[in-house]
Amino acid sequence: MRAGAALAVVSTMTPASLQSIASAMPAGAHLVDAPLIGGVRYASEASLTVLLAGEGEAMALTEPILARFGKVARVGPLGSGVAYKLITNVVVMAAEAGLREALDLADILGCSYQTTLELLARGPMAAVVKRALDRDNPRPVRDSARDFDVLLAAGGEDNLPISAAGRRRLWDAANAATPPPVFVDLTSHSTALPRFRSGSSQKSRS
Repeated sequence: MRAGAALAVVSTMTPASLQSIASAMPAGAHLVDAPLIGGVRYASEASLTVLLAGEGEAMALTEPILARFGKVARVGPLGSGVAYKLITNVVVMAAEAGLREALDLADILGCSYQTTLELLARGPMAAVVKRALDRDNPRPVRDSARDFDVLLAAGGEDNLPISAAGRRRLWDAANAATPPPVFVDLTSHSTALPRFRSGSSQKSRS
């Protein structure tokens, strides 16, 4: 990179990984971390949230470009963007794993996926269910499991037991089917617990 150029890191990563990039930056170049909140649909509508962090000059240089993706939120010095992205991911990833686990309990109790999802959509999980049922969302379940890997690398499994359990469940779901499941498959029997994976182990109640 030439002096005066800027690099915006939009990936989900640990603060330590970002620091490694910062250490390798040439003199005179600018670095910001700018991870994104939102999925494919938000990106297509230019309505992502960009968590911009870095020095003032670097943020001023990159913000006009990043604003094309959606709303930019300045969150602090370098490293703050990736940190806040991991913090928000704790809740997002827990909701994804929790949705799959709710359907696991539906299997165990012999209840209907359709009714379960309809009831969840009436409460605070409405946005999660809507996103999960969006067949135009190509996000692989494996990507969600990897997001768990990153936040646990930053925070530690012993400190984040809910995330640790969620990671195990999503990796199990990610490896449950061929081709690899995408997000909507979290609402199907293809990612169920092994004994329910065929969808025929128990007769569901409506």
